[in-house]
Amino acid sequence: MIKAYFTTIIFLVLQSTLFAQKHKSTSIENINKDELEMYFYDKDTLANALVLYEHANTYIDEESDYKFRTDYYYRVKIFNKEAYDLANINISFYDKEIVSNIKAVTYNLKGDVIDKTWLKEDDIFTTKETEYWSKTKFTLPNLKEGCVIEYVYSVISPYSRLDDWYFQSEIPKLKSEYTAAILGNYKYNIRLVGNKKLDKNDISSTKNCIHVPGLGSGGCVNYVYGMENVPAFKEEDYMLSKKNYLSRLILDRLSYTDVRGAVKRYTKTWQDADKTLKRQFLDNQTSKQNFFKKNLPKELLNIENTLDKAKEIYKYIQNKMFWNGKYWTQGKLKVKNTFDEGTGSVDAINLVLHNSLNAAGIENYLVASSTRNNGLPTKLYPITKDFNYITVKAVIDDKSYFLDATDKKLAFGQIPFKCLNGDGRILDFENGSYWEPLKTKSLSIVNVQSELDFNDLNELEGELRITKSGYYALDERKDLDAMSDDEYLDDFETKNPNILVDEYEIENELDLDKPLKQKFGITLDHSYDNSSIIRINPFFFNKISKNPFKLDERTYDVDYGYPRTFLYTVKINIPPNTYNITKLPEKKGISLPNSGGNFMLNVSQSEDAIMITSRLYILKKTFSAAEYAYLKEFYNQIIKAEEAFIQLEKI
Repeated sequence: MIKAYFTTIIFLVLQSTLFAQKHKSTSIENINKDELEMYFYDKDTLANALVLYEHANTYIDEESDYKFRTDYYYRVKIFNKEAYDLANINISFYDKEIVSNIKAVTYNLKGDVIDKTWLKEDDIFTTKETEYWSKTKFTLPNLKEGCVIEYVYSVISPYSRLDDWYFQSEIPKLKSEYTAAILGNYKYNIRLVGNKKLDKNDISSTKNCIHVPGLGSGGCVNYVYGMENVPAFKEEDYMLSKKNYLSRLILDRLSYTDVRGAVKRYTKTWQDADKTLKRQFLDNQTSKQNFFKKNLPKELLNIENTLDKAKEIYKYIQNKMFWNGKYWTQGKLKVKNTFDEGTGSVDAINLVLHNSLNAAGIENYLVASSTRNNGLPTKLYPITKDFNYITVKAVIDDKSYFLDATDKKLAFGQIPFKCLNGDGRILDFENGSYWEPLKTKSLSIVNVQSELDFNDLNELEGELRITKSGYYALDERKDLDAMSDDEYLDDFETKNPNILVDEYEIENELDLDKPLKQKFGITLDHSYDNSSIIRINPFFFNKISKNPFKLDERTYDVDYGYPRTFLYTVKINIPPNTYNITKLPEKKGISLPNSGGNFMLNVSQSEDAIMITSRLYILKKTFSAAEYAYLKEFYNQIIKAEEAFIQLEKI
């Protein structure tokens, strides 16, 4: 969450010790024949590519008016065509930053000769992406399977903010290094994310590397960090942002001391962070309730029951406002204008909701958070840049309700799934902010019930009733809103090719506080007319056929976002004197350790009917890496159980 970077102009004379840092940058043309003759990586034989070496070197550059400069170097082995996209290089840079000194070459082996194809300057392009961000792009030429690509570039920046260095990515790396020489008057907190340890971790200081005429000399801090044989990061379902787990170096600014001894602190107390959020990011728009007392419909403010009043105000703002697709307002934020215009970004719309609830005398607080794809916010010290989203917490009768008025399909007490990302910072500007887990009030349940009979063509037909609540209802309502009825039913049959829909009814599509109910008249697309032995898989809908967990080992948590329940009941009626029941699915009951969840399959029969009931409960939102093997086997057992058949034989 960054609206501006801090700029520091340095008027210093640097001596040779600091300049020596420039010579630590890796230069291009570091190829050898063995790298071109490599056909696979023995530690990961399925890898499409391998980073042979990468290095970033940060220092103050005398030739660039004493700005921060980072020289980047990359050398990558391309094993096959699947890795050709690694030759498409995109370098993002901010406002007054400059990308320079781009050189790139592709190496191929022709017999015993190393062939070099250099990037042409005309094939380098720069585009303006947003008001402040631009991107320099180029593609390395003459790609062939087995080639090695190598490129260098520099980013020259007037800003003291240093980018994270990623030791790990989706492809394995032989060697990755970050070095820096930082002037002693800059203080950074350097931390390592991920579960891999550093192979290089050297910090040293150099005295008298800076001389300021008339003031004296200062020192530098030199950093050397490195990792070797870094495995590829394997993404899988049910995870938070990979930023939380990739091995990377984070350099957070703490303070800067100028030549006169004045200290500018970037990381202060949470009280200071609250003021920054209120002033800089919320533009002091948190206390505008008088405007909303005058402009909200009087019938809303006159509702006596507090919870009912909050729900109606939320519904009013939710229906009145339209989200423009942005998280933060560009330029000056005015909630009065946002309310009058009926459109705005996330921060603006939820500030309207916050002030409206204040106008109604309902206790509520703004909540600063980070979305799932943005990474978890750090709690080590106040870093406001980690936040990228604003919601509202209402407190009614000692119960908390998290709210977001930007999405017209969200029920009261429900926030977007993307916001279920650890804790949010409750912004209590009077008593001090604090952390609180971001949870939803609604339970997420799918309840499927079906009763089937054999028709005259010996096909199974009947009713399929599906009731969804919580996030399952939210997702279904969004699908319904995006399609016509015919399109929705076509899509339903495409996703369920064994089901033909004859009739369709729906309840509570617009009543967001109630479960969504759907009833389908269906025929299973299979006739048993000429069969003496019938095999029926009763799990014809919502069957788990693939295990979402496939890794041999997962080094990061499984995060579902919310607990969930799947209920499934099917009754198959058998006409009298037609079939004998010769085989049924086996009853099954399995549980996850640490009360994580359970699965139950129950089977009952009578002379003229078979009843199959299954219950799947995921009772925790997060499972540790140590629990992964149990969760993986849990799904294997469910898949096996739901592959079972009912067998009938004609009398």
